[in-house]
Amino acid sequence: MNDGPRFARTALALAALLAVAILMAIALGSVPLPTGGIVRSLSARLGLGSSDWSSTQETILWTVRLPRVLLAAIVGGGLAVVGATLQAVFRNPMADSSLLGVGAGASLGALIAVKLGFSSQVFLALPFFAFLGALAAVLGVYALAHAGGRPSLHGLLLTGLAVSALCGAGSSVLLVATEEFRVKIVLFWLAGGLEGRGWTHVQLAGAFVGTGTVLTFLMHRPLDLLSLGEEEAASLGLPVHAARIGILSLAALTAGAAAAAAGGVPFVGLVAPHALRPIVGPLGRRLLPASFLAGAALVVLADLAARTVSNRLDLPLGALTAFVGAPYFLVAIRKYEGRA
Repeated sequence: MNDGPRFARTALALAALLAVAILMAIALGSVPLPTGGIVRSLSARLGLGSSDWSSTQETILWTVRLPRVLLAAIVGGGLAVVGATLQAVFRNPMADSSLLGVGAGASLGALIAVKLGFSSQVFLALPFFAFLGALAAVLGVYALAHAGGRPSLHGLLLTGLAVSALCGAGSSVLLVATEEFRVKIVLFWLAGGLEGRGWTHVQLAGAFVGTGTVLTFLMHRPLDLLSLGEEEAASLGLPVHAARIGILSLAALTAGAAAAAAGGVPFVGLVAPHALRPIVGPLGRRLLPASFLAGAALVVLADLAARTVSNRLDLPLGALTAFVGAPYFLVAIRKYEGRA
């Protein structure tokens, strides 16, 4: 069967879903914005017309609402690409970024920034330390896994779980030893959220997540070969070790930047590629872009719910993605075990 037309239809449908989700997320909130006014304001910024909005409405759109929505799309798309990548490398449809210790390392880095007081004194200190923590965790996984020679996928997986556990233990110790008013700062970040994010966060996340995502797209053929297995990939001329390290490094870069921008946003990297693989197929040139669109739409809608469900406060973004992802994961793993 020719999957090309099916992929084209799916990609168009996902792109339309993402566009509608972005428009809804911009329009809805504590201060509703009419969609017609949004279009006119966007057109005015492009020099294609004029806007009749008040300065308050313009500020809400351009300073508060639009950067948050775009950041949600960037984070969701990047996490979905990381999930698709790791599922291919580990040949496990249940894989996501937690296998590299990214989330646990980012949490530990953020807690260090809060404990030292940098988060309240230095702009962007929290996401910067979170990114450093994620990077340090991944480097630790690589160093420990390769200490005894070239590791197997199972060795790499178990090392990632061990490093995640160590980072989690360190985070628990720091939480206990940190003052209560500082703990509240980091707890909401650990639960995932985009409150207070601006254009600087969009630019930084776009640069790192965008770079990692684009380079991963360009490596779709080595990724497809790795999904066949180590021996099969090597027989087809792929330098397996170098390709695996390169692809996992890009996954760490993308996931670390996403975690630094939004905190913990679980299950996006699992749900989006896993749901799309039966529709668009396992090939990276189709699954990766489709996963990016689906992940972006998922997080945009989840963030919309996070700030509109309650009139009093923003709910944790990570909690809402977990409410969707955890039941999906349980159903998916039962089906996977049944086929196995």
